[in-house]
Amino acid sequence: MDTTKHVDSRRGFIKKLGAAGLYASTLGLPTLSSAFEKNQSSYSRLNPVKVSRDRIIRQVVGLRPYRPAGFNLSVEQLENKTIVHNYGHGGGGISLSWGTASLAIDQIKQPEYTPVGILGAGVVGLSSAILLLKRGTPVTIYTENLPPNTTSNVAAAFWAPVSVYDPGQVNEPFVNSFNQASQISQRMFQDLVGDRYGVWWIKTFFMQAPFDFPGGKNLYPDYKKHNTDSSPFGHISDPEQLHSLMIEPPIYMKALLDDFFQLGGKLVVKKMHQPSDILELNEHTIMNCTGLGSQKLFGDKTLTPVKGQLSILLPQPEIKYGYVNLTPGGLLYMFPRKDGIILGGTSEKGVASLNADTQETERIIKGHHYISQNLKG
Repeated sequence: MDTTKHVDSRRGFIKKLGAAGLYASTLGLPTLSSAFEKNQSSYSRLNPVKVSRDRIIRQVVGLRPYRPAGFNLSVEQLENKTIVHNYGHGGGGISLSWGTASLAIDQIKQPEYTPVGILGAGVVGLSSAILLLKRGTPVTIYTENLPPNTTSNVAAAFWAPVSVYDPGQVNEPFVNSFNQASQISQRMFQDLVGDRYGVWWIKTFFMQAPFDFPGGKNLYPDYKKHNTDSSPFGHISDPEQLHSLMIEPPIYMKALLDDFFQLGGKLVVKKMHQPSDILELNEHTIMNCTGLGSQKLFGDKTLTPVKGQLSILLPQPEIKYGYVNLTPGGLLYMFPRKDGIILGGTSEKGVASLNADTQETERIIKGHHYISQNLKG
């Protein structure tokens, strides 16, 4: 694969961010590194999350676009249109967004100044549009929904590209693409750490089940395994500890949309009901970032909705860590954000309902309350 375009685009991206950091330092504003150090300094002890039903401020449900064979970056011809697909990321949409956008763009075989149309304004569509605009390609996004009304906006958004594919359904070339997309994307997110994009490093504990380091172990620094005596979770033995990135969708998605418009992107609110609607667009190259919408629009019957349900508690600024606990009773995870404490979780394959399940809410609250009550001070 020719990676020249990706490298050049990325250099420009880094140059822009570097200039922004220099500008911030001249004004006495916190730079990316100072924001990171400030966040790191508060990891001396683990404060308990205040888990109770009366602290729930909202509940959200999202549907992950899962394909057993993993994300689709194929190219197909639809009469006079070239369709470059970029969908089917499962539970790793935000985590993989910059990486699969870069790989999809590498497949566009036309001069850089030739306009491209993008279907969808979720994180994958916006990331793809921004990278194209940075290389000088005019972009128009066609979408039915805008942030904050996208699936990306209701994600927990901890950086870890998990639940992306079935290991028995993929081949070596796909795994290589997955690892490459993970590496590209995580490196891009490192450059976005700070208030502007709502991206932070966070210490995270994995309990009960070993962490498999999706995308490569080098993406998860400061790895260590606690024994029972040193574990902050007195009731759970040998948790694994590492650092990864936390992305706050309300902040991040707004920042991406702002970047898109500042770079000269155009947006048309338009729903695509059927392939013939795509043929009416002006652009000859179309990137499809419609997620679950590809099931109907392009007839992808392998796409499966995976329901994820979250309960969000009132914010606690003193919580500077996260955890994931896989128990016989189900999955539990907690991540702190400025808009609230994120409590999950569910992963229900084939369930397309957007209604919160009261029994799952009860399980989630009880499970996290138990963890909080047994946390060592």
